[in-house]
Amino acid sequence: MKAILDNIWVKRCVSVFASAYFAVVALLTYATFLYKLEFAEGMKGPFLVIYATASIFFLILMIYSRDMMLTRIISLLMMPMAFCLILLNMFNWALIVPPFIVALVMFFAAGTKENVKVIMGTIYLLLYALGIVAYFVLNMLLSGATETTIDLTLDPNGSVFQIYSGQMKRISDVTDEANTYSPDGEYRFYIADVEDSDKGSVNIYVVPANQDIQLKYFTLKQKGIKKTITKNGTRGIVPPNVGWIVETDETTGENFLAVLYQLTDEELPKSMRIRSLPDKNYFEFLGIT
Repeated sequence: MKAILDNIWVKRCVSVFASAYFAVVALLTYATFLYKLEFAEGMKGPFLVIYATASIFFLILMIYSRDMMLTRIISLLMMPMAFCLILLNMFNWALIVPPFIVALVMFFAAGTKENVKVIMGTIYLLLYALGIVAYFVLNMLLSGATETTIDLTLDPNGSVFQIYSGQMKRISDVTDEANTYSPDGEYRFYIADVEDSDKGSVNIYVVPANQDIQLKYFTLKQKGIKKTITKNGTRGIVPPNVGWIVETDETTGENFLAVLYQLTDEELPKSMRIRSLPDKNYFEFLGIT
């Protein structure tokens, strides 16, 4: 058995197999760059168990093959990959912690030369420290507001829930899927509470509805593509009437989908036609709008 484990070709094969973990983390990082990952109800726990178990398994394989060139290369690439995963999924610890631990352990455990570890370690330390600080600074400067989707999934312990807790019946009616999705299934609207340095607002947005990717444990929801219907809603008041209608152009006779909305009971309804959505904003995670 010892002769098999010490065989250089066995270690090379294990190193190649272990590189699949790096490929999966890279794919997950790329996916969360393009989409917002939302766990299915009740699936976060099982996913974390599988994710953590797989991370431990592949960590053992990489430690076993730590002297192989491929493993040494992966040990250097895992740290910047984990950094990107952190920026794209800030505070989503279920996604961040397992690959970060693997990256950190392998950086020190791999058979990389000590002078290379010192140089790359210094670079990575600066990358993490300055990068995370820059992330928060950019979000504060470019965004300056906190948006919370208003629907029945509001956290009962959150401050936003306390503001709208007396309007849950209205929220249920307005945000029901049958109401939010357009008749052709191509779009959906959602309502967001916006907390900023001023008095805040209630905004209505339209986003694509047919570009999400549903998997067993989570859904990858399209992000960075949204059209602003209004930013003039009063914070604390759920719009009493938001829905889809079909408007006809008086000149051409062409039919258009439109969002009909009424921000307060006293205000007259308004509408906005939806001809298309803006181009994708790839840097929304930095607060760029």
